[in-house]
Amino acid sequence: MVSELQTNSYNYKIAPFDYFQVVNQSPFAIIISNQNQEIIYANQLACLMLKCKITDEERPKLNSIFKLKASKWETKLKALIDHNECHFEVRVAPLKGRGIDTDVICKKISYNNLPATLTFIRDISDQKILEKKLFQEQATRQMILDSIPAMVFVKDTNNCIISINKTFEEQTGLSMENISGRNLIEVSGAENYAEEYWKDDLEVIETGLPKRNIIEPLITDHSKWFITDKMPYRNTKGEIVGVIGFSMDITERKNAEDALVRSEKKFRLLFDSSPDGIVITNLKGRFLSANKAFQKLLNYTDDEIVALCFNDISTNTDKETEINFINRALTKSKDSEIFEKVYLTKSGNHIPVRVTCWIINDYAGKPLQLGVYVKDISYEKKAEKLERSLLQKEKEQLELELQAKTQELNSKVTQLIEKNELVNNLVNQLENLIIIPPEKMYAKTKSIIRELKNKTNEDFWTQFETTFGQINQSFYKNIFHAFPSLTGNERKISAFLKMNLSTKDISNITHQSIRSIEMARSRLRKKLHLKRTDNLTKFLNQF
Repeated sequence: MVSELQTNSYNYKIAPFDYFQVVNQSPFAIIISNQNQEIIYANQLACLMLKCKITDEERPKLNSIFKLKASKWETKLKALIDHNECHFEVRVAPLKGRGIDTDVICKKISYNNLPATLTFIRDISDQKILEKKLFQEQATRQMILDSIPAMVFVKDTNNCIISINKTFEEQTGLSMENISGRNLIEVSGAENYAEEYWKDDLEVIETGLPKRNIIEPLITDHSKWFITDKMPYRNTKGEIVGVIGFSMDITERKNAEDALVRSEKKFRLLFDSSPDGIVITNLKGRFLSANKAFQKLLNYTDDEIVALCFNDISTNTDKETEINFINRALTKSKDSEIFEKVYLTKSGNHIPVRVTCWIINDYAGKPLQLGVYVKDISYEKKAEKLERSLLQKEKEQLELELQAKTQELNSKVTQLIEKNELVNNLVNQLENLIIIPPEKMYAKTKSIIRELKNKTNEDFWTQFETTFGQINQSFYKNIFHAFPSLTGNERKISAFLKMNLSTKDISNITHQSIRSIEMARSRLRKKLHLKRTDNLTKFLNQF
């Protein structure tokens, strides 16, 4: 049965009862309004929401229930007219009580052959409350993240930024607004570095295991260094959906460590290349470390040296010399001392030496270890003996030998300084090479290679041969007399082997491969008519 509702302008036919029963069960508030925006129908949920009954006497207008300014409502009506539909969120004002947050859809329809507006209203108050809580929780989480002094970042499995904290923004100069959802390789402009970082991220994503203590430069400033821990980022189902990173600035520590390494390398280079013995002991005189010159002087290996102390290599009359100095140093009466004594070689021979001892203090200024500089003064003692016995010729020869050793020391120190300058210059150029544009890299690399070749082609061999000839005046004469067919290269190899240099040492000096040196040694053995079982170095030492 169909009934009619009389309005000011039109007659509207009410739909059959079973249709309204369906509409009344709708989870949405449904309202039908005429062209004057008067509400002519509202389902049960709409009546409850508006807290009213729509009657002929009480017929509120549609726009009166929306808390919108007239201009905004006109904009919605225009969208409805132009597109037959409009969609917006608004706070609905019931005739009684507090407003309700709603989601509204308005559609143009024909109702009883007259133009009308069909409006669906969904209560989203709970949703808004949840959204507000979620926003507050996110704000709280972000506040906590921003208070962390470390850089914090979250990336997805496509290397795109999901979230960063304030420290990240301050350190990198990249804002969340500009990089959110973007690939870090594209954002940073440092493709090589970003790809290396991404390799670590992929390892964490693929294995599901954290990766810690990654030392890497800052992607936007390679002069800054950070230590980074990365761990899997999982969703509520436990699935890995990205990676979370924490990075702490260690630039000062890294620079200090690099400086310490460079200092250690310089010390080790001087320590190992010194022609005189250098020893480090504990405060009881037990050897901790000794350079090659000291080992060679006493004919001990490195393993054998560290099992000894001063008493083991001292004569009975000199046993307490170093220990007495340590005791005096510990009482602050002396912190260094020079004296002469005799050391015993492994075979029991006596070696006169001049010893310089000094105390090595720790950072707090407390005695930690003993440093000992040992100079073989055998030649000096022989010279003194020869001078006393008026053997002037032998004295002059010893002076020449001392002069040669001095020249050798000066030559080695000069070469060491030049080598350090070359290495430092080359390191600086290579560090600069990293940051120059690729198109300039080839020319710069060629320049470095050319400079390196020029440096290494200097007259090292002339200096070596001069010094070697002064110390071993009869070597070349004797060996050429016995084997006149030796080539210039074989002459060099013979000199190096007489100095007991290893194949690796000769390779480093001559810039030839180890394989080339081994072949040269093999050819030399054939020219010297030696068997495979004969010791080549021992054979050369007899000349």
